[in-house]
Amino acid sequence: MSKIKRSQVKTFLNTGTPAAPTWVLIGDGVTNAKIGMNPKILEETYISEDSANISVESYAPKIPIEMTALNSDAAFEYIDVLRKARSVLSDVETEICNVWLYEDSALGYYPAEKQTVSIQADDIGGEGGAAIKMNYTVNFIDNPVLGTFNPTPTADFVADPINTILTTLVLGSGTLSPLFATNHAWLWYTTSIAAATVTMASTLAGATIVQKVGDTVVEQGAAAALSMGANTLTVTVTVGAEESVYTIIATRTV
Repeated sequence: MSKIKRSQVKTFLNTGTPAAPTWVLIGDGVTNAKIGMNPKILEETYISEDSANISVESYAPKIPIEMTALNSDAAFEYIDVLRKARSVLSDVETEICNVWLYEDSALGYYPAEKQTVSIQADDIGGEGGAAIKMNYTVNFIDNPVLGTFNPTPTADFVADPINTILTTLVLGSGTLSPLFATNHAWLWYTTSIAAATVTMASTLAGATIVQKVGDTVVEQGAAAALSMGANTLTVTVTVGAEESVYTIIATRTV
């Protein structure tokens, strides 16, 4: 059992648009940041009882942040523009991704949540002779979208499948890492295969499924040739308007 360090929870701010996101790390100039869950509690004591009944009815999460003003820090510059313009309503709405780096990953992708937020500029300034501080609050809006996030080299969020979660995903040889499980819809896997070919089988009732090794289509249960070293296997699953691509990096070892 090991402690989870604060650096293993990272928050990325979208300084672009939802359609064309630009994810920048909130970190430089920030020494403390906590997600305040702000639970809304209902406490009632019924007339027939002496003890209270306490229930959690909802949450109103937010992240209050104090940041040292740093020139050329993308997160500071984005929020400072909003502050200077005294922007409000939809003009201060954007997205963050909270990434849980202490959990298992695959091909650089970690469990994450994408959250619509509003940015609230609180104050800016500080004591004489000291660096300027800016305080702002990240207010969560609605529920998060669960998925996976790759922090490097170019930050990328991929939402978990909703209707395109495969029922089975099986290779004729090799063990998938992480293990395939329908209760966590990983889209990224690795495996080692000590063979010149591999068979693939994947199922989901009502879905259109296209399997490939590289650019070569592989029919269900058919063998496909592998090159020495790393091979990219993909399974594209389509249900209605939703499409998900499962990616397996299969390394042929002999």
